[in-house]
Amino acid sequence: MPLYTYIATFKGASCVVQGSYSNFRGFVSAWSGDLPDNALPGLTVALRKELSSKAYRSDFVEVPNRKHVWRKVIDLNGAEFLVYAIQTQV
Repeated sequence: MPLYTYIATFKGASCVVQGSYSNFRGFVSAWSGDLPDNALPGLTVALRKELSSKAYRSDFVEVPNRKHVWRKVIDLNGAEFLVYAIQTQV
């Protein structure tokens, strides 16, 4: 299975997590629910719940001119949660 690197940013903070999955789309928990505590300080308990409820609603889009890189933006109470998925190893 490929190795994916997820880079999540929220309110000026960022967190990087990795995992081997069959595809990058179905493993929302890698960059949402399973984030270490205080990985993104602005992501409160309430916003984590909102993130979990919105994470599956929209799809990733390919980043132009980049191979095996996708991004997704989720609005959390007016703030932008951005996650990149990068296939880093086949």
